[in-house]
Amino acid sequence: MESGKKVDYGFTLIIFSVIFFFWGFLTSLNGTLISQLNLLFDLDAFRASLINFTFFATYFFVALAFYVVSLKNDILAMIGYKYLTVVGLSVAAIGAFLFYPASTLISFPFFMFALVILASGITILQLAANTYIVSLSTDGLGASRLNFVQALNSLGATLGPFLGSLLVINSLNISDADMALLSSEDIYSLKKLLGSAIQLPYWLIATSLFMLAALVFFVPMPDLVSKKVNAKSRELPKEINNNIWMATIGIFVYVGAEVTIGANLGSIIDTLHPDLLSQKAFLCSSYWALAMIGRFIGGALMRYINGGMLLFGFGVFAVLLVLLGVIGSGDWSVYALVMVGFCNSIMFPTIYASGLYELQDFAGKGASMLIMAIAGGALIPAIYALIAPAVGAQYSLFISAICYAFIAYYGRSYFKISENR
Repeated sequence: MESGKKVDYGFTLIIFSVIFFFWGFLTSLNGTLISQLNLLFDLDAFRASLINFTFFATYFFVALAFYVVSLKNDILAMIGYKYLTVVGLSVAAIGAFLFYPASTLISFPFFMFALVILASGITILQLAANTYIVSLSTDGLGASRLNFVQALNSLGATLGPFLGSLLVINSLNISDADMALLSSEDIYSLKKLLGSAIQLPYWLIATSLFMLAALVFFVPMPDLVSKKVNAKSRELPKEINNNIWMATIGIFVYVGAEVTIGANLGSIIDTLHPDLLSQKAFLCSSYWALAMIGRFIGGALMRYINGGMLLFGFGVFAVLLVLLGVIGSGDWSVYALVMVGFCNSIMFPTIYASGLYELQDFAGKGASMLIMAIAGGALIPAIYALIAPAVGAQYSLFISAICYAFIAYYGRSYFKISENR
């Protein structure tokens, strides 16, 4: 960045707000499309579980590769936030395009390969775009801005499934009973029809991601990276080093707790609260919608309240709500679990921004650690699944209360660090 040249941060934030919105929209649309592939690939329970596991595993290993490189050379400084964002969008676009031949060939291995490429691009985008938004802040409002653009990401994620339903789900309206009456030739023809139905959405996803990459590439933006790429150029203060490690654990337990409740809320309603079955779809969607609403509110509050204290408050509230959901016996226990979605809202962007506090030349290394921690979304739900048969689905959610308790503890810890420096 040339000295004396005025930088238009506002325009850059607008561009990245558009990116975050379409990022959420397109990735949730992709998730909706993937959910329709059981018929296409004849997925059993094991192969279906591989989809979620592979997605989170890709997050971990791509971020791990960034971390290893950043031990010696800061990859963000080597490439730059802007161009790394372009790389992430482009790789994700290639992954989306590869779903086209995977659906044409009706090849599950090809589909899994495309999923790995797509997840790799999203991981790179997470590393670059989230860190860029935090680094744009020169007034201590990085967490506030990241909450706002993440709210736009959630808004896009909320709208994506509606388009997926219009493009695919309604195009093949056939029941399991009708499927049982079809011949093998008819089933194959139906699979070809389904493969054709999902090709247009994936073309739209790939094209949109390439267009976003071109927008970032050609629009002038501040890159904000030091040209010194030696990540060993200085030593981190002990409290800053401890902070990034605690934030990493915070991301791990947050994603794990959020996914655990979100993935099992429907089954809890099915088995323990059958009187709420008519409201099941609304309650489950509200859990995620409240996270979007909370990010808009939290982003505004963080302009006046320290992010650490707000994180502490939301963490404590989440613990109380989960405990009410665990020990409660009436419908209010379900409503309490749904309200946890609101508490989840600020946690990822706030922990992410707080974890990067004063890392400077080590931002690439720190961001890699934080993104690796998203693997908690695979491991903590697995722990829940192991203990649920022994203690019950509802009581097993106590593991989420423990996770939120740590997040509250980290929020208090970060507040002390940020206020005393």
